Amino acid sequence: MEPSNHDKKGNDQRVHDLAVVRRPELLRAASSGQLQLLVEFLSKEDGASSAAAAALAREVAICLEEAQAQLAPTLYPSAATEGASALHVVAASGDRPGYLEVARTICQKAGQLLLAGDSNGDTPLHYAVRAGNADMASLLVGQADGSDDQRKAMVRMQNKRGETALHEAVRFGRTTGLRMVNALMAVDQELARVVARDGTSVLYLAISLHYNRIARELIRQDKELAFSGPLGQNALHPAVLHSKSEVFLTLTIESIALCLSAIS
Repeated sequence: MEPSNHDKKGNDQRVHDLAVVRRPELLRAASSGQLQLLVEFLSKEDGASSAAAAALAREVAICLEEAQAQLAPTLYPSAATEGASALHVVAASGDRPGYLEVARTICQKAGQLLLAGDSNGDTPLHYAVRAGNADMASLLVGQADGSDDQRKAMVRMQNKRGETALHEAVRFGRTTGLRMVNALMAVDQELARVVARDGTSVLYLAISLHYNRIARELIRQDKELAFSGPLGQNALHPAVLHSKSEVFLTLTIESIALCLSAIS
């Protein structure tokens, strides 16, 4: 038997009530890492409409943002940004199984949050990669609906600076950054061709930051990747400045020729 209109209205009202009440237990769960409480809280709303679920998730974000602002403001620079959802905050919080379970549950409850940007245009994937949460980033990409094209569209999403998650992966650097670079490039082998609004390519960024292994890997995976940089520069400028480092050797004759042809 289908629920009556009265039952549906009552359920939506219940979800609305949950969405507008800040729950202290959620704040405690986030600050203590007991995220199973959050999973249980969200799981209560299986019958909620997608709009109500999204509202609930955003209210949860308010509680989480308050916790993050007190715990690690440098790690969560955008946690209090207008438009950040629960998925944004959880994506930046960690890679432990509890965090991954929370993210998976939120995606199931309010899948539209997966591609939602905050007021800076940053998606949950930007948040996860920026924090170095490689497992979380992989989970988010895996939650994208549909075909490989859908996943490619997700990793190509740009924030208001025009940066993709690949820019964040390069900026994070080190072994984890390289791992995330490889994971993102596995989804879209041409992702390194996307440049930021100021012209900064991921190759320029990697060389500027002295991340030699990442620069080599970017060139290896796509010989036609973008070379541009800001203010009319290109990847050769920081490469020459850092010519004593091994990264200069990775710019093979072929790669330099491609760069010169791109700016001619």
